[in-house]
Amino acid sequence: MIELYAITDDPRPPDPPLRAVRSNNGLAVLYAPAERREVTSEALWRHEEVVEALMAERNLLPVRFGTLVRDAGAAVQAVSERRAELATSLDRVRGAVELAVRVESREPEPDPARGATSGRDYMSAKARRRAKANLVHEPLTLVSRESFMQNGPELLRAAYLVDRVAVEAFVDVVRRLQETHSELDVLCTGPWPPYSFAGGTS
Repeated sequence: MIELYAITDDPRPPDPPLRAVRSNNGLAVLYAPAERREVTSEALWRHEEVVEALMAERNLLPVRFGTLVRDAGAAVQAVSERRAELATSLDRVRGAVELAVRVESREPEPDPARGATSGRDYMSAKARRRAKANLVHEPLTLVSRESFMQNGPELLRAAYLVDRVAVEAFVDVVRRLQETHSELDVLCTGPWPPYSFAGGTS
């Protein structure tokens, strides 16, 4: 069994113990022999560190921890069957990384699902939360290629696909938003491999 780490069209071989197997359509799978190990936070972070190191030197579609196939031939077959989709996804993230942003209010925020005495109250509470989230989200969309909103208890939980050369500008916008909206906690993490924009590989 082998564990998959990423898909790329970069021809350079990875550093051991990673290996590359190239399909006849220009895409390569980066993998390593699978280890028998428990799913622990340490194992997850080891996988993440490998993918981040790969990301620093090439464009790639990251593959999530624990994706196993029988052998290199099976990996090539899987890539060949989805060649057009994977090539499109790789072009989508080429030259970009993922930045994650979470926003919470420093003031008590009532849950719209609780305490609403009517449907109108519920919708009004939802609209107020959405308006607060948009104070951060809308400026960030102007310095990113794409965004992906995620469900969560926060006012905003989102991933942004940002050009590598624009990461500093994105972080500067986050910093200014935090200074402008002192009633909000704005947390930005990354850059990460573009898991949220990698299509079916993640």
